[in-house]
Amino acid sequence: MKQVLLLITLALASGLLHAQTTSGEITYKETIKIQFDMPDADENIKKMIPPSQSASKMLVFNETASLYKNAGPKGEGDVEVSHEEDGSDFKFVMKRPESILFTDLEEGNTVHQQEFFGRDFLVTGPARECKWKLTGEKKKIGNYECQKAVLQDSSEQTVAWFTPQIPVQAGPGTYGMLPGLILELDIDNGQRTTIVTKVDLKPVDKIEQPSKGKKVTAAEFKAIEEEKMKEMGVEMGGQGKGVRMIIHTEDRN
Repeated sequence: MKQVLLLITLALASGLLHAQTTSGEITYKETIKIQFDMPDADENIKKMIPPSQSASKMLVFNETASLYKNAGPKGEGDVEVSHEEDGSDFKFVMKRPESILFTDLEEGNTVHQQEFFGRDFLVTGPARECKWKLTGEKKKIGNYECQKAVLQDSSEQTVAWFTPQIPVQAGPGTYGMLPGLILELDIDNGQRTTIVTKVDLKPVDKIEQPSKGKKVTAAEFKAIEEEKMKEMGVEMGGQGKGVRMIIHTEDRN
């Protein structure tokens, strides 16, 4: 009888452990290096621009879906630099827009609520197909044993560290499809890094899709972005002594 009770206890404990490790909330610190390329800019201006922009992000997940969103207060990590001298003015603004990315892990679809220059869009489409190469390298991040994977994509150099201890194929932004949750991400040799700061494993029953904004496809949203960049290019290339730069950062697709 004691042996039977022991087996039942172990089975229940195993079930509870499984439930805990397949849902919860992960908080990350996302850092983007600022590359300011204006050789003729005043040295005082160059010194005023910080080397990077950081903000906190959160991944809410369970076995069937995930939601990646801004975690800090509105405006966290925004950079704004103004300088006036000899009748000329310079303004550099780098904002982190509101962004909510829902991923259906079972169906392989995404809904991305993205703010772009004051307008909200719902960008729908298939989830990114990430093809990874496991290197065999391992390291410990907090209490979790992690393995290294390299994205097989010629357009960027991306390294992910994932943990099989949390067996969910999710991660920051559009990155996933590994046999474990991604706890650390490095894009283009440190140009953008996403590093876990807190792991809170707990039951998450249902994850709601974002619903605010105009529904568009990824191709339609890209066309909207390109058109806006052309407009800004005309403005910045016009006459006058002022230079105004506004940069919106977003999750990589």
